[in-house]
Parts: sequence; C-alpha cells; structure tokens
Amino acid sequence: MDELLQEFISETQESLEALAGEVVAWEADPSDRERLDAIFRFFHTVKGSCGFLHLPRFERLSHAAEDVLSDIRSGERCPDAATVNAVLSIMDRIAQLTHAVAVGAPLAQEDDEHLVAALAMQEVECVPLDVPGQPDPPATAHRQRSAQAAPRTIRLPLALIDQLMNGVSDMVLARNELARQLRDRAGDPALEGAFERLSNCVADMRDAISRTRMQRIDRLFAAIPRTVRDLGRELGKQIALTLEGGDVEMDREMVEMAVDPLIHIVRNSIDHGIETPERRRALGKPETGQLRLEARQSGNQIVIEISDDGAGIDTARLVEKAIAAGCLTPQAAARMSEAERIDLIFQPGLSTAHAVTAVSGRGVGMDVVRANIERIGGAIGLDNQPGRGLRITLRLPLTLTIIPGLVLRAGGLHFAIPRAAVVEILHDNNEMLRIGAVGGAKIVTIRNVRHSMIDLEDVLGLDIPAQSGPRTIMVVRSASGLPFALGVSAVENHEELVIRPASPIVMASGIYAGMTLPDNGKPMLLLDAAGLARNASLPEIAENPIEAKAEDRADAKNDVEMIAALRFEELSGERRLLQLSLIERVEELETHLFGQSGDHAFVRLSDRLVPVINGRHGFAREAVSALRLRDGVREAYYAVAAVLDIVQMPIVPDMITMQGNLSGVSVVDGEHLEVVNPFALFASLPEEPLGHSRPGRCVLADAQDGWAREILAPLLRHAGHDVLIGLPDGEALDPRDIVLCTTSDAMQAADILGCRAVQLRAAQQPSGPQDASIYRYDQPALMAAIAGAG
Repeated sequence: MDELLQEFISETQESLEALAGEVVAWEADPSDRERLDAIFRFFHTVKGSCGFLHLPRFERLSHAAEDVLSDIRSGERCPDAATVNAVLSIMDRIAQLTHAVAVGAPLAQEDDEHLVAALAMQEVECVPLDVPGQPDPPATAHRQRSAQAAPRTIRLPLALIDQLMNGVSDMVLARNELARQLRDRAGDPALEGAFERLSNCVADMRDAISRTRMQRIDRLFAAIPRTVRDLGRELGKQIALTLEGGDVEMDREMVEMAVDPLIHIVRNSIDHGIETPERRRALGKPETGQLRLEARQSGNQIVIEISDDGAGIDTARLVEKAIAAGCLTPQAAARMSEAERIDLIFQPGLSTAHAVTAVSGRGVGMDVVRANIERIGGAIGLDNQPGRGLRITLRLPLTLTIIPGLVLRAGGLHFAIPRAAVVEILHDNNEMLRIGAVGGAKIVTIRNVRHSMIDLEDVLGLDIPAQSGPRTIMVVRSASGLPFALGVSAVENHEELVIRPASPIVMASGIYAGMTLPDNGKPMLLLDAAGLARNASLPEIAENPIEAKAEDRADAKNDVEMIAALRFEELSGERRLLQLSLIERVEELETHLFGQSGDHAFVRLSDRLVPVINGRHGFAREAVSALRLRDGVREAYYAVAAVLDIVQMPIVPDMITMQGNLSGVSVVDGEHLEVVNPFALFASLPEEPLGHSRPGRCVLADAQDGWAREILAPLLRHAGHDVLIGLPDGEALDPRDIVLCTTSDAMQAADILGCRAVQLRAAQQPSGPQDASIYRYDQPALMAAIAGAG
C-alpha cells in the first residue's frame, strides 16, 4: 500500500504542475477539446485511485470537478471565468492535500464545501461549443498527435541516478589509468583496438547517464501561465504571455532551484512593469501588455530571457528611494552612470513600489533573486528601455553535476574553482594592479577599483612557496558578497569537472563545495568562493557598493583621468597611441584588396568599399594589419605595421601639438608616444562614404559575346553593380559609367563615346609592354578597375 500511495502522490504532483498552464490555455480557447479531455482525465484518475487508497476528501473534490467538466464536454455548460476559477481552486486544494500526505503532515481542516459550491455557479448563458456539420480542428489535431507513439518512461529516485553517475566516473578514471599503463608498454594493435572500443563505450555510457538528469524546461515554465492569469486579474491588467524554448533541457536540480527566482521576476514584470489598460491607452500602447519568456542553450549555459513592453525601470525614482533609505548620498548619486543606477534595483531592502501590497513593496526583491541565481553559478543582466520595457537575462549553468572549472595551484597542491565565480585573472606584475596594506589587511587596486585580497595559502594554513615567475591574482565573485582578490601560485588549466560530495569532515570546514575527479585520476577539492570570504572575515554584503565605486572613480579623477589605448607601430616605423574605444577590431587584410580612387584610398570587403585613412600603394608584404575604426556612424581602416599592446594613457596628452592627424605626445611606461587624433582621422574621410555613393553602370559593349552575357554580367550583378548589355543607341553615357570591352572593335566604339573603358583579354599574359588590358578572370584587378572609375 505504501508503494501505491507514493506512486499516486508522485503522479498527482507531476500532473498538477503540467495542468495549471493547461487550464489557463483552455480558458483562453474553450473550443480546445484536447485540453478539456486532459483536465477531465486528471480528475477522473484521481477519483478512481482515491477510493482504493481510502482518501475520501480527494474523492469528493475530484468527483465534483469531474461532474462539471463532464457537463462542459457534453455542451450542457460553458467554461466561463467562474468555472475556471473553481476548477483551479479544486486543483490547489488537491495539491495542498497531496503535499500533506507526502510529508506525513496532518491534513488541513478547511471546509471543502465552499469549493464544491463554487463549481455550481454559472456566470453566462451556455452556448454549445460544437457546431453541427463543422469539423473539430482540435480533435483532428488530437488524432494526428495520438497517431504518434507516446514515449515510454519509468520513474527512478535521483539517488540511484547519482550512484550510477559516480560509478561511471570511477570507470572513466580506471580507463585513464589503463590507458597510461598501455602507453608504458609495447604496443599491441589488437589490445589497443579492444581498449579503444571499451573507451568509446564508457564515454557513451557516461553521456547517456548524464542525460538522465536532464529535464525539459517546460517544467520550469509550468507555473508561469497560472501566475500571469491570477496576478493579471488581481491587478486589473491584460497580459498576453508567450513561452518559447520549452524543449530545451537542463539539470533537474537546476530546474528546482530556478523556479522561485523566475516566478519572482515574472511577478515583478506584471506588477512594476506592465501598465494598466487605461495607462497604456494614454501612452498610445495596445491595452494588452506583452510578456515573453524565451529559453535557449548557449554553449554550456541555459539563457532565459524575460521581457515585457511595460514602463521599464525608473532610475530616477530608484535613486530617490536609495537616498531616502540611506543607501546612497546625493554626491555619490550625481557621479553614477546609468548602468550603476539600474544596478540599484539589486540593493537589499530597496523597492520602487508606492505602497506595501500582497504582491510587492516589502523590499524583499531582486537582491534575493540575484543571490539565488549566483548561488547556483548563474548570472543576471538587465536591458532597460524606459517607457518601452525591460529585458532580464538569466544565464544558468547547464548542470550542477558537471561544471566548467579552473584548476589552480597553491601551497604545492591543486584545487578547483567554478569558472563562473572568477571575474578576472591577472599577474601581480601587471601594471594595472597595485597591492598595498591597510590596517594589516591586503588591498589590491585594479584599474582604480579597490578589492580586499587574501592568499589561498593563508586561508588553508599552507606555506607560500617560492617561485621564479609572478603569482596569479584572481578576482572572485561569491554568491552574495563583494568581489575579492584571491592570490594563488598559478592557474594551470580549465576543464569540465564532475562534482561529487566530499567527506563530512572536509565539508565542515566551510570553504569547500565538494570534490572533483579530473581525468588525471587525482582527486581535487572544489573551493567555495563564499566560504573563502567568510573564513577570511571579508564583507559578504556591500554596505554601499555603488557609492564605493563612485568614490574610487572620484579619487582617480583627482589624480589623472586615464583611458585605455592601443599602442601600435606605424607602417613608417613610429610607435603611437590610439584611443581603444574607437577600435572595433584588428584584422589581417591581403594587400591586393587595397586600392585608390583619386585622393581617396579604400579596401574592398566582400565587394564593399571601406575608406582607408592612411592608404598607400605597394605594401612590402602579402598581408597587412589594419585597425577597423568606427565613430558610431562611419567606419574606416587604419593600416599599421604591428599591434603592440593595450595601455592606459592620460585622456589629455602630456604635450599638445594638434598637427595633422596627431593631437600630442604622452609618456607611457617611460616612452614618449605620439597620440593619434580621432577627430582629425574621421574628418579626413570623404564627405560621402564610398559604399553609399551611387556607382556608375557597367556597360558590356559586346552584346553578342556569350561570355560577357553569361559569366561576366552575373558576377557584376552579384557585386551590386547595374549592368547594361550593349552600347546604348543614341543615348549618352553617364561620366561614372564604365565600358567593359572584350574586342578591339568595341574598344574603338567606346573611345568614340568618350567614356572610361576597360579592355578585357582572354589570354592570361599580356601581349606586350603596351598592353593595358586586364585578364578577364583576374577578379581583383577587374573590381579595382571598376571601383577606380567612380
């Protein structure tokens, strides 16, 4: 009996999770007979099982709901809002009773009669759903879906799956040890072939067992429709919900831990973001607000985006609330950037609600959401569009049992740390880093931002070994605390780590999150960033992180304001600096792509011409490095001999010259470097971008030439040129047109018209030194000639 009861509880809870959204969808489309049948089958199954298991309250509730749904199926009753509310209330009560039975708690003593009575209420006169003589699309769709065989499933305890995973991990280690033994001995092809087959089988088994822990994200989305429906009705808002990516899979444990943060974000979007219909009409928006949840897999992460078309975050009100709550001073608020203002939403105890309600206003909000997301190795980001909406992006690891990690060395031992916890890795000889001491504690300053610093050896009680090279400084972010700097001997590798529980005596130290078994077979302890911070008595919650950042930035401005710059070598040999924010990327371009038209140089990219600021003919190499610059609208290239490194330079040069493309000279690392003036660079570009000027037509003079019609003309059209086949009869050519000739007669006709002409030859080599024609299959030369004609 106990096994049957447990089976009943498990099936009922799973069905309830799935059906909450189905009821809401059925309310929106009462003609969906398939959903109605699924809901009816649930209550019918519960009623049938309850009599055998002697659960009279379950039986009475499910029987009442089944009767009403049976009337709806027969067309005797309509599924109005009151009916749907009553059905949902019955499902909620069954869920409460099921949970009580599962945990062995006494059943709630609430009266169920008012729930049963609510089912008898009818708001509107019934209109039959089925129209005689009309096909039933849902039924047709149901028949089509039913034709597909349902997947066969069984239910297993998670502990058994974990035991299988641990066993396969041990097999992997044994395989690796066997591989090392085989490498040390004389090779036997037959033995090596057998080992290779065994190795593949072990790898396939490990992947298969790993997938048993995966679950469709549909379960994470299951409670969203019900939440949106109920909260929208409570607040008087009309909301259209869109769910996408339900077929994405993630670890079952991760699904459980992500439910609460996701529900909280959805409730915030409805309460704070989406406006009432009256307010949306006044703003010129549709009365129905849009709420969209989309899930997708990106590498080893699951990305969940929650977006709405509501009001967005009012950062000015956030700042006012923060100042009123004492979290921020007006002076620090005045120095904050827009991104830092938005980040205030994560401050503990801060709420933008005007009054405390059942939904919000108590200050327990996004700080808890971010802490919970970061605690499972995830991250949260905001894209705020005031007046137009807000998009919140959650990035979660694919699984909690296999995570990307870094292998580090400290005190002569190896440890692992989750890669998601590491913000940045530097060496202690880096010029952007300064290490000092304040009151006996270490402080590291990285790009004018201060962090508390600890050495891992000090936390673990190990000796710091002497080493010839620099030590590594890692900026680590704990789940709920401030980023801090962690000093280690070196970071040696990064790999996917299988996480296993460590012994209780090890976990009792509070600084480890478990152990891992890498492929080398040597167990390593997995460090817990939050545990390290607590052990070192570092602040777990920032008292005022935004204000501290603003003060750090203000202190830096009192000295010299610095910006990032690229140090490079010109083609002529000079070493110069250029502001890094203007450089989109560095590319290696073949020199034959460069050309010149009049006073303007260009480079051809996929048959698109981009200006080159310092263009020239005759590079001494086959490829040249080029900086791709962009001012937000225009783009251009700057050819260089070599890219050296990225440095910090004063925003105002030490000596101002303002000559040509140079703005002055700055001293960086004891070297005098000329600073390139970005204003002068973009001012030297042509008034109209080359890629947007209207090119001339390509006129194919030899109208009867099959090669010109069938091969040359398509090439030119694919390159974006207008093509005219044959010389125009009695029509003047535009000076920008270029005539392409394949015979000498056509060349003479083009000369008579007085326009630019290019002679194409069939032979690969010219007939002599006076032959200025172009080999017809030399595409770069042909395109350069056409571009030069404009």
